[in-house]
Amino acid sequence: MNCERCGIDASLAHRDIDGFAYYLCEACIGGWDAVRSPPPAAADENRSPAR
Repeated sequence: MNCERCGIDASLAHRDIDGFAYYLCEACIGGWDAVRSPPPAAADENRSPAR
């Protein structure tokens, strides 16, 4: 079966993303999980002040 994101013929896993069902390979699942994870907290001194 082919991944619905990249098209590679591989073992796939079902994921619900934004209300839609997808069958994705491990690489695409890892990429999606990286996008969904919150970024590491930045120290306050590294942030620019709001203007």
